[in-house]
Amino acid sequence: MNNKTRILLITGRDAFNDLKLLDWRDLQAVYELTIVHAQIPIISLISPKILTTTLSEFESSNFDLVITSGLIPWNLSEIDSPFSSKIKKGPRFLVNLPEILKNFDPFSFSPITPADEIYKISKEEKLNSIIEKNRQKFKNQSQPNGFRLANKSNEIIFSPELPAVLIGEIVDAPNLSFEDLSLKVDYYLKSGVNIIDLGCIANKNHSDEIFEMITQLKKKFQIPFSIDSINPDEIHSAVNAGAQMVLSITVDNYSELLDLNKETALVIIPYSKKDGNPLSSQKKIERLIDLWKLLVKNGFTKILMDPITGVPISPGFTSSIETLSSLKQRIKQTYKELENQKDLFIPQLFMGFGNVTELIDGDSSGINTLLSLIAVELGVSVILSTEYSNKCRNNLKELNESIKLAYYANQMHVPPLNLGITAFQFKTKQEFPKYISFDEPIRQIDFKDQLAIMDPKGYFKIYIDEKKNRIMITHFNNSVNFKDATLTFVGGNAESLYKTIISNNLLSRLDHAAYLGKELVKAELALRLGMPYSQS
Repeated sequence: MNNKTRILLITGRDAFNDLKLLDWRDLQAVYELTIVHAQIPIISLISPKILTTTLSEFESSNFDLVITSGLIPWNLSEIDSPFSSKIKKGPRFLVNLPEILKNFDPFSFSPITPADEIYKISKEEKLNSIIEKNRQKFKNQSQPNGFRLANKSNEIIFSPELPAVLIGEIVDAPNLSFEDLSLKVDYYLKSGVNIIDLGCIANKNHSDEIFEMITQLKKKFQIPFSIDSINPDEIHSAVNAGAQMVLSITVDNYSELLDLNKETALVIIPYSKKDGNPLSSQKKIERLIDLWKLLVKNGFTKILMDPITGVPISPGFTSSIETLSSLKQRIKQTYKELENQKDLFIPQLFMGFGNVTELIDGDSSGINTLLSLIAVELGVSVILSTEYSNKCRNNLKELNESIKLAYYANQMHVPPLNLGITAFQFKTKQEFPKYISFDEPIRQIDFKDQLAIMDPKGYFKIYIDEKKNRIMITHFNNSVNFKDATLTFVGGNAESLYKTIISNNLLSRLDHAAYLGKELVKAELALRLGMPYSQS
């Protein structure tokens, strides 16, 4: 008896051979696959009539499912065919089908939504379910590993049993106008940041500005704020204005901060002005433990330990991993000695990524993924990063996805691979489509720089507004020096902009329309990937 699921896979002529050549061996024990092509080059352009004609060549009873491209724009179940209840949309790119079939039930596919979207949503729902389950488990524990930070909009839990809390630092915050600061906060929140850290300026006192800044920000944004300063005056001003976390408590400044609200979360670092040579790993750990004990004696319970992540090569990054690993064990030992202390929480490990991502001339997406995996293995509860340099645009958004991937892999006890959550930004596992010959003549086109012919209806200048995450394209009449602008269109994607320009009858030449489409797509990609754009 054949217990395999019988699938009829329909593609276009162009992709037929590509799909036949894919590696289906791992699926042969579960699926019996029949691959056919419709009489159309590209399957996404298929009409209901052609699809119905293609299906009419087969008996419905011989198949359990029919799968075709997720790029088909209409509802597949609306066809007049015995297969109407069995036909589903696969992924938008059918070369991804083997991977999805290995990890996802094809009977869950939809006739309306591409399978890769359903797969992604399913994995995100599963991840959210795991997070919620672990949140409830944390709240029900009498002595949980971690602590909570209350807030009007949500409750943030610092614990290795949950995804690392992502803190986004705004560097040199007192130097920014309130408008620029607000734009930055809004952008960070959209990137997935949980807490906004306001970085201060070394050797300067901006206590009054900090109080006003946080007071106004708290009115506008219902989120926790942190202050990054070693100046006791700035720290007091920040906490008095409503900051719920302080970076950085040291052996030099802690005695002046013992009057802070005891619900404030404190990040302690092994730093002292008196230090000469760099501290050894053991010395850092001893100083953090001693400082923790001093703060506990004075009523503070929400402590995070940051041994300071080293810059790669000089002074070195790997020693930071060693320190965090050893510190984790030392915390457990010391906690047992102090566990009779009222309302004592286990200190949480804190790791800053900025010293790595900002100080490597390499793409931040891959660096963030590896750092997040290291952090999860070490049991780090809080990750701090920023977007200071141009090469780290979109850094926090990348990091947010990397944290999800690392946490999900850790919860599933599997490598961070084929989980439906990825941290890819510039590359993909998807194979390149292969060219299929149609026995047609092939003409090699060499580059030839030709003089542009002006469109009688005018020309356009394209810009990116990075702060507001949008494309701006201005139309000009045909005069010189950009002095006769008629209208500026603003949007987030190329398609909506060029369709609007066409509907406004601002183009009369096909070469101009092709050029405009090319440039708008370049601008959209630059905006999405955090790259500079200059119109060519």
